Amino acid sequence: MWFRTTPSDLSYVDSAPQRIANVVTIDATPERVFDLFATGERQEAWFQDFVACRWTSPEPHAVGTTREIELKTLTVKERFLAWDRGQRLTFSIDGITLPIVKQMLEDLRFEPLDGGRRTRLVWHVFYTPALVMVPVHGAARAVFSQMFRRSAEKLQRFAEHHP
Repeated sequence: MWFRTTPSDLSYVDSAPQRIANVVTIDATPERVFDLFATGERQEAWFQDFVACRWTSPEPHAVGTTREIELKTLTVKERFLAWDRGQRLTFSIDGITLPIVKQMLEDLRFEPLDGGRRTRLVWHVFYTPALVMVPVHGAARAVFSQMFRRSAEKLQRFAEHHP
């Protein structure tokens, strides 16, 4: 069963009441790290609790493209707001199967280091908790913060071993 969330635009990064931030340095080019996110390549190897990626828009993928990401505990509908290869990938969560957020957006920035041979990945998750989650927000935030942190760390190792 799907629960609709409030669709986001890029301005939500400035107004979201909550954010989770992860920053990692990866020994891979910004384009390679971007492609791992954008294509869903071997996502089960680096994104915690990942089950499946289903594209719901035809190729070529770009701004406006949609897909579903299924995790062990929930599935989300993503709609891409920014698609700048090697620079930025941003998507709105427009639907979710577990009503834990009212609104959510993920914003990934890929900053070149060492002449573009390495990448500083800045991964922000912006969200508004659903009313039902407010009493347990602290615990839920800890769980999801850990999930995103572990995924960033696993992505770092995966990208370095699969150039």
